[in-house]
Amino acid sequence: MVTNIAWDPTGRYVCSSNTYGGHSVENGYMMWNFQGSKLFESSLESFVQFQWRPRPPSLLAEVDFKEIRKNMKSYTRDFEIKDKISQSKASKELVEARRTVYDEFMAYRRKKEKDLEVLKLQYSELRTEVVEEEYVEETIEFFMKEEVEPASKE
Repeated sequence: MVTNIAWDPTGRYVCSSNTYGGHSVENGYMMWNFQGSKLFESSLESFVQFQWRPRPPSLLAEVDFKEIRKNMKSYTRDFEIKDKISQSKASKELVEARRTVYDEFMAYRRKKEKDLEVLKLQYSELRTEVVEEEYVEETIEFFMKEEVEPASKE
């Protein structure tokens, strides 16, 4: 049950509340975002009223607001340029970090390939030192039953 609904001053959040009106069942409030997802819920006994804190007055004068609105496109361009510069710095740093990891891996790989070549040489030397075994020739005969069938006259 809901007795009150209040949007916050920014329009991003809404609060639905059930206030104490002689009954003490399900009193409290729920916070929602503008998309309808529940963000927070609180149950309180004897909950009477929910109000958003008022927005403070702006520190800028009306002339300053007009100046900002007038130059908004140039501000947007400036900020977009700054954003691209920061993104390119971040991507350069990422590329450099990846390059160093790759170079370290390739150095490790070259070292292991050299170690493998040394092991191959050692193994081949060990194989030549092996005494050849004598082979004994054996002949195995199998007895097979032989049947002769007369040729049919066709």
